[in-house]
Amino acid sequence: MTPFLEVAIVSSTLRKSYTTLPTFECTSSLASPTLTHLKFQKILVLNLPFRTDRRDAITLAAATSNMKLEFVDGVTGDSIKQSAYPPPDENLKLSAGIRGSWRTHMNALQRVVEQNLSTALILEDDVDWDVRVRANLQRYALATRFLSTNHDVLSTTQKYPISYRKNTETPETTFHILSDNGITEKLPSIPLSSIYAHPQRSPQHASHSPTSPYGDPAQWDILWFGHCGAGFPRYTPFSPSKHAVTTANVILTLPNDATVPTGRHLKAHPFQGDLDPLASAYANHTRIYHRATGGELCTVGYAVSQRGARRLLHQFGIKGWNGIFDSELGRWCAGEDEKEKAAAAAAASSAANGKGNEKAKEIKGRERVCLATQPPILAHHHPQNGESDIGGLGGGYARRYETKYLRYSVRMNLEKIVQGAGQRELEDQWPDEESEDER
Repeated sequence: MTPFLEVAIVSSTLRKSYTTLPTFECTSSLASPTLTHLKFQKILVLNLPFRTDRRDAITLAAATSNMKLEFVDGVTGDSIKQSAYPPPDENLKLSAGIRGSWRTHMNALQRVVEQNLSTALILEDDVDWDVRVRANLQRYALATRFLSTNHDVLSTTQKYPISYRKNTETPETTFHILSDNGITEKLPSIPLSSIYAHPQRSPQHASHSPTSPYGDPAQWDILWFGHCGAGFPRYTPFSPSKHAVTTANVILTLPNDATVPTGRHLKAHPFQGDLDPLASAYANHTRIYHRATGGELCTVGYAVSQRGARRLLHQFGIKGWNGIFDSELGRWCAGEDEKEKAAAAAAASSAANGKGNEKAKEIKGRERVCLATQPPILAHHHPQNGESDIGGLGGGYARRYETKYLRYSVRMNLEKIVQGAGQRELEDQWPDEESEDER
């Protein structure tokens, strides 16, 4: 039996998307099953020491996928001294689970900063992934290199085949963590396969860090791999225009992705009423990549750069924090801070009025670059009797034994994998065909 499993389960009808994307030297290594850190310097897992059940499970899942983990001990809210909290005082009224979760994330960010890691992947201990996660990351890396470094106004060039999809996100279905509505009518979209059709846009020329598959870490803050829902991109104070198509609001599309369930399965929770807007905005089996400016929930798994870790530790560890960490992080990525909004808008206005390149540099320097994919490639696993110790948003609790969004889930197939099952014996959680329970 092999010590790890990385299978290539691709149906004949969905094989096309796996053959049309380019493979560059800097991203090809992500497909290697021997890559234990997935091209991050470290993979950090947040775990309360008394939750040995979760540590056992993620240790075994990571071993079957040949991932090397480093644990960050979680803390409880009751163990944090009152003097250790940043302002405002209202955060003391939050539940102990929420306060402990916040501090645990801060401890992980502190470790990234202290050890001067250029990048790190931070996972919650109930995270799950598809057995084809390396293929997912390889395509995510291609999108990241474009979205984090290309600042051209894409709508003024003929190089990219921009199409416009109707935005099916509504005020009723959106996440109410952002103060402004800002939902756009249309979604500018470009096929992922087309962005590297031009030599000058290839990853080798798009980044100062050609050895990094995810692009230059100095150009991005967060890669939000795992969430329980994301909004479509919105206009931000950093955008040059509400009407221009740029990397700040464009959506890269990957059709016929065999790892994406059909639209009727796209729900973050069993108790979610409406399907994710992705299900109606794009064709079945379409994966999309974009800036995380529309709000995201749940910090199931995210990567930070050194720049991002320092910014987040300053913002939420020192400057101020007052809410569930995942929703606070979603607001931060959207530029919700009022002072930050005003400063960015003023800088953008000055640059538009021709006051020199210094203001343009200021915009780029202040810009928060968080990148997301829908559906997520990391998701909460909901085991039997596996309720969360956090509570609230991002708690990872559901009464049904499943993992949303992931077709060939490692956790759901863990017993078969450990017993040496082959790829044809693994279970697709969300098959295209309707089950008897759905009829």
